[in-house]
Amino acid sequence: MKVLLLGGNGFGFEHADSYKRLGVEFSVFSRNKDVLSKYNDNYGVKKTFTDISEAINSDYDMVDIVLPHTIHREYAEKAMKRGKHVLVEKPIADSLEDAKAMISSAEKNRVKFMVAEQYFFDASARYALDAIKSGKLGKILTVIVRSQQLFKKQGWRTTEKLMGGGGLIDGGIHYMQTFLDFGGPFSNLDAIVNKGKSSIEGEDNSVALFHFKSGAAGIFYYSWAYANPPSLPAYEVVGTEGTIYESNLNRNREKRTSYGKPVLNGKVQDIEEIDVIDGEISGFMNAVEKDMDVPYSPSLALRNLEAVIDIYKK
Repeated sequence: MKVLLLGGNGFGFEHADSYKRLGVEFSVFSRNKDVLSKYNDNYGVKKTFTDISEAINSDYDMVDIVLPHTIHREYAEKAMKRGKHVLVEKPIADSLEDAKAMISSAEKNRVKFMVAEQYFFDASARYALDAIKSGKLGKILTVIVRSQQLFKKQGWRTTEKLMGGGGLIDGGIHYMQTFLDFGGPFSNLDAIVNKGKSSIEGEDNSVALFHFKSGAAGIFYYSWAYANPPSLPAYEVVGTEGTIYESNLNRNREKRTSYGKPVLNGKVQDIEEIDVIDGEISGFMNAVEKDMDVPYSPSLALRNLEAVIDIYKK
């Protein structure tokens, strides 16, 4: 399969590491020639591009888009119209209009389309979701998902216009995936978003209380303004018959996992962990090669974006 990585810098290297590990030859676009030199030296890429128009019009089967959120739709649709399968980094887009247009374009052009939401593939989150659905916890009472850090990086992710918002739409949407998987559909929410001392232009501190249709309560907290954060579970679920939470002390530093091992009723569960980026990329490529449904439906990415936008509206 001929693969084009559209956007080689930053998180593009994470995708490149997976292609290298999976033995997939690929080409790459970046405007930064120093970045392209690293690809030539370390990844043995087939071809490099500094012109995005030349790249998007080149001969390939699949394009992997790792570009600013606000231009996801533009380049996804350009690829789809040429009959190319598209994998795009989260969030799916910065607006519901663009997200729905991308899904519609994939259907119209009969190509595979998937958002690279690695948190969906995390073994800890999948185990916890199975525990919830199987009834091991009884009736779910409370779902808590949180992440807190101090963001001091630079680059396009600090620019509100390119992100389509702030920390919530950029990084928090990962955790929204887990939160809504665990809690299910919600009837309403209350939220506050504000700006702290991170390096980004947009909002960097968000807290929301969700009322799930099941009757459960949900607490969602995401912050890039939290200096020296304590070690806390990224997810906790309380039910009438038990609890499960993530053990951040058991996070796998050798593999790229999203969460640590799950702790079910006080006992750490011995699960088989996977590299989540390897998992999403190999899963998408397998769907393309075998003409199967993609493992992560774009409808879930749309669901997550809708919740984020609902929080922004409050």
